[in-house]
Amino acid sequence: MRGPSNAALFRWSVILVILLCLTVAVGGTSARADICEGAGTVTASALNLRSEPSTSSSILTTLPRGAVVLITGDTDGWYKIWYRGESGYVSKSYISFALQADSDFGTGTVTGSGVNVRSGPSTAYSAVGTASEGDTMSVTGVSGGWFKVRYKDADAYLYSDYMSVSWLTGGSTAPEAPSPSPSGTAGVITGNYVRMRSGPGTGYSVLGTYNSGTKMTITGSSGDWYAVSCNGLQGYVYKQYLSQSGVTADVEEMDDVSAVTTTGVNLREGPSTAYASKRLLAAGSYVTITGKSGQWYRVDYGGITGYIYQDYLSTSYSDDDGRSLAPSTAGGKIVAEAKKYQGVRYVYGGASPSGFDCSGFVYYVYKQCGYSITRTATSQSYDGVKVARGDMVPGDIIIFLNGAKSAIGHAGIYIGNGQFIHASSGSGRVVISSLSSSYYDTRFYTARRVA
Repeated sequence: MRGPSNAALFRWSVILVILLCLTVAVGGTSARADICEGAGTVTASALNLRSEPSTSSSILTTLPRGAVVLITGDTDGWYKIWYRGESGYVSKSYISFALQADSDFGTGTVTGSGVNVRSGPSTAYSAVGTASEGDTMSVTGVSGGWFKVRYKDADAYLYSDYMSVSWLTGGSTAPEAPSPSPSGTAGVITGNYVRMRSGPGTGYSVLGTYNSGTKMTITGSSGDWYAVSCNGLQGYVYKQYLSQSGVTADVEEMDDVSAVTTTGVNLREGPSTAYASKRLLAAGSYVTITGKSGQWYRVDYGGITGYIYQDYLSTSYSDDDGRSLAPSTAGGKIVAEAKKYQGVRYVYGGASPSGFDCSGFVYYVYKQCGYSITRTATSQSYDGVKVARGDMVPGDIIIFLNGAKSAIGHAGIYIGNGQFIHASSGSGRVVISSLSSSYYDTRFYTARRVA
């Protein structure tokens, strides 16, 4: 029997060389379960990282505005992301996606053998070396599916399929002793759902979870973490969520009152100029006063809690036509009234507890609370004063576009925490819905404040 011709052998040799080249182009023999697809920046003031792509799933942690995350998946309006050692899901509505971003993403460990480290983020760039399984490098950025790494004191790139990133290197090891803090510096938690851990990293076990205003004693420092003591418990808290400016003074609780800033002003961590500024608010920003400490008001601004000096806030303001409006002291009462009718059936043209349509529901609730507003969703879009979406407080009227996004088609009442109550034709009754759901998020038109 005649053997293969020289031409056939040549063709098979070429195919084999091509396959080998493709294998070596990226290098490595094992892959991560999640491949990096790019980066994202948090645009909300605080964004919940959830265990599953649903608002009903548990909250793992809260991400601050401006946080840069690794995006490893995309599903039904949610990104699967990785941030400081935790993986979970966040709403796409509050993430600005980018193929390229520079940030401290932690330490990367090579998971393949003979992995090419390249001068740029593609196989078209030359290899500057190879990495073996178990090699570690600092991950300083992302470019599409490639990690930017520090390799031999220079920037280089490694395909994300062959690198596992961790925020805490060797998370199972005992933490190093923290640098001491003289005399036990006073501190206060500045965020919600802040976790105290057994060591200075997210790889350590959670000892407790604390909300804004919790007083702690800072006993030391280890990298980006404070060693703290609280009610006899000792652990570590991430520095970003603990203020050294001092312990917040006692606060007199107040009923929620809407107010507006009279000038550009700092929203501070505590009731004193000694506290750091969380953000600068422009003149005319709407806030909700929730308490008072001395001459400072504790306020809520789009989910951010902080303090503003009393002289820079006014509880009366004018609408779009310059007419004076009363302070919003009734937001909570409006929400409480609205919730009485949860479950009442939807009736087109209805404006009573026997049945509501969307604007009829808003009209009736406001009437019960002593406010006279117009009857239709279109006319309600002009009632009161316009409010930015990020400045909404409970009791504000929310207006949506119709399904075709060509005209105003729906109205509801904001109740806080990203939710609103409305008479829904789709549900057939008065229900509470989330503003972050894709339908309502994309059809949001305006918010109006009457009360």
